[in-house]
Amino acid sequence: MFPRMRRVGGLARLACVASVLMSGVLAGACKGPMAKIDAVRESLEKDDAAAIASATEGYPACADAPPVALLPTQPSPRDTGCFAEIANALGSKKGFVAKPPDHAASTTVAIVLLRDGRGDWVAHVDDWLGSIKTGKGAGADTLRLAVARKMAEAAPRVGKKLEEEKDALDAMKAVASAIPGACPTYWLLGSGTDPSKIAAEHSADHAACVHRDLARREGPGSSYGSGTFRALEGSLALWRETERALRLGLASAAPAAKATLENKLKVIEPATQAIATKRIASASTPETVMMLGEVHADAGIPLWKGKDAGADGGGADGGPPPKK
Repeated sequence: MFPRMRRVGGLARLACVASVLMSGVLAGACKGPMAKIDAVRESLEKDDAAAIASATEGYPACADAPPVALLPTQPSPRDTGCFAEIANALGSKKGFVAKPPDHAASTTVAIVLLRDGRGDWVAHVDDWLGSIKTGKGAGADTLRLAVARKMAEAAPRVGKKLEEEKDALDAMKAVASAIPGACPTYWLLGSGTDPSKIAAEHSADHAACVHRDLARREGPGSSYGSGTFRALEGSLALWRETERALRLGLASAAPAAKATLENKLKVIEPATQAIATKRIASASTPETVMMLGEVHADAGIPLWKGKDAGADGGGADGGPPPKK
C-alpha cells in the first residue's frame, strides 16, 4: 500500500510540475503551507512593484487607533486582532507569534509595512531588529526585504539636511512608515498632530520609546533636547540601528534575498551618511532623566538596558549620561 501511495504522490507532483511548465501558472495542487509567504518573499526579491502589490492584496485590513503604551512583554491589541487574522490567512495555525517572530508573523509585518506604511502599528521594535539581524528562512528574509524596500523609498526624505521643522517632521513620518516597531510619537508628530493634543506618555519629551531610541548606539543620549528635534534624533538613531541590522542580516539571508538587499543598501547607506541635523540644547538635566528612568522602571517600562544600547555621552548601560 505505502509504495503505491508514494508512486501516486510522485505522479501528482510530476503533474504539478508539468502544469507549471506548460501554463506558467502555479497549480493549486502544488501549493504548500508556505506558499503565500514564499509569494511575498519572491515578489520582493524580484523588486517588482506589481508583483508585490499582487502578493500582498486581499489580506485583512487594520484600522487606525490611538497608540497604547505597552509593557515590555505585553502584546499589542493588534497582535491578537488584525495581525493574527493576517498571520492565519498566510497559513499560521497559531495566530501572530512575535516572540520570537515566526515566518507568518514576520510576513504579516512585511505586509503591513508594504501595504499600509505603518511601522508604528507594530510593537516591540527590538524583537524585529533581532530577526532582521540573525533570523533565517523565508519569514526573516521577507521582513528584511520589506524593511529595506521601505527604507530605500524613505531615503530621500531622511538623508538630507534636517534643520527646518517641516523637514524634521516629514523625516520622522518616513522613519515610522518604514521600520517595524517605530515609536508612535514619530508618526503622531510627523502626521501633524498638535503636540499639546498628544498624551504625555507619547510626547517627545516623555515617551519611553523616544528615550530608548536616543540611548541607542548612534543616539545622542537620553537627556538630549526637547520637542520636535529631540524626537527627530530618536528616530534617526533607530534608522541607523535598522540600517546596521540589515547589513548584519546579509550573512543570514538566502542568495536571492541577499542580492536585492545589497541593492537597497546602496540607496540606504549613502542617505544615512547625508543626514545632517542641527544640535539643540537639552531641556532635561541628567538628574531629571535618571528620575524619569526610575519612574518608568517602577511602572515596568525600562527605558534603557544592555551594553549594545549605548550612545556617545551616555552611561555604560546606554542610560543617561553620568553625573558630572
